[in-house]
This record gives sequence, structure tokens and C-alpha cells, in this order.
Amino acid sequence: MAKREPVYTIYGKKELRALASSARQEIIDVLAQMGTVSVPELAQALGRPPDTLYYHLRILQKAGLVETVGSRVRDGRTETLYHARNLNIDYDTSRRTNQKDLVAVATSMLRLGIRDFTDAVRDTEIVVEGPQRELWSARKTGRLTDKDLARVNRLIKALLDSASPGSEQGQLYAVTVLLTPVNRLHRGPEAGVRRRTRKVR
Repeated sequence: MAKREPVYTIYGKKELRALASSARQEIIDVLAQMGTVSVPELAQALGRPPDTLYYHLRILQKAGLVETVGSRVRDGRTETLYHARNLNIDYDTSRRTNQKDLVAVATSMLRLGIRDFTDAVRDTEIVVEGPQRELWSARKTGRLTDKDLARVNRLIKALLDSASPGSEQGQLYAVTVLLTPVNRLHRGPEAGVRRRTRKVR
């Protein structure tokens, strides 16, 4: 069984701002999936020229989100090896101290999701129905009890865990999830009363 990497919790402005770029978010995603790789390998996986990645990798390194873990010689050239840390955002601290940056990170994730969805829609080989369906775009609004919300959170965690690094087999997929209360800040004063008493209904 593979050794589980320690979780690196982030909440500071420097770390969040590093992740607010879609390009850097994608680098983190692919690095996490691939493990320890060189820039040429990363560039090939991303479909980008290697020279375009060094700037972003430096920012990610300075923020402590990516580490260099040695080097190797390939074709007579020394290649630095990079590794992404197992990241987790501390939402409670982030929303109190770096709210704008936390929103920017979510925005970069959603931008990547929209880009990937757009590319997939154009690909007529993508399966769009049945048990091997590859493309979803869904939004569902509904009322959740505390029990319902706990179940939704378990399902989201199971979904994200299923797409976690650990296998070199299969097609690479991106799973983007957003869960949020609707219009909570725009409700009237009676909404606050309902929230405070909802457990006794």
C-alpha cells in the first residue's frame, strides 16, 4: 500500500494567491497526479512548451506548494525534479483573513472546469450518456437538513477521493465541485430566526 503523503494546510495570502492562477492550479493538479516529474515531463502532460512553466513553478515554490526533490541526468542534461504537496485549504481561517483570495482560488478552479468542458463538448468521441458517461454539467438547488448536508459532504469527499492520485492507469479526468448556500446574505431578518431554530423543527 502506498504511503499517504502528509496534508499541507494553507490559508495565507501568499499560498492562496499562488493558486488563484488557472495555469498554476493546473500545474498543481497534474503534478499531484503524476508524482515527481521534470519540467519536460510536466510540459508534455500539459501540452505546453517547457519554457512557459518555469515562472509559475517559481511562484509555487516560493509559496511552499511545490518542492524540488533532487535531479537526474537525461540525454546529457540535468533535470530538476518537482513534486506538489498534498494541499488542503483551511476555509475557516481563509474566509476570515483572506476572503478575496479564497474566492479567487475557487474562480480559477471553475475557469479550468469551463475550459475543459468546452474542449470536451467539441470532441465528438466523448461519451455523453450511459455508465461510461464522461461529460456532466449539473446544477441542483434544494433544501437540505443537517442530516442531508452531512450525507452530501460524505458523497463529495468520496467523489474527490475516487479521483485522487494513486494510479497510472486510466484516462485523466477533472472533477470540479461547488457546494454553497443560496442567497444566505440577501435574505430578510426572518431567515436568521429560521437558521437559529432549524434544529428543533
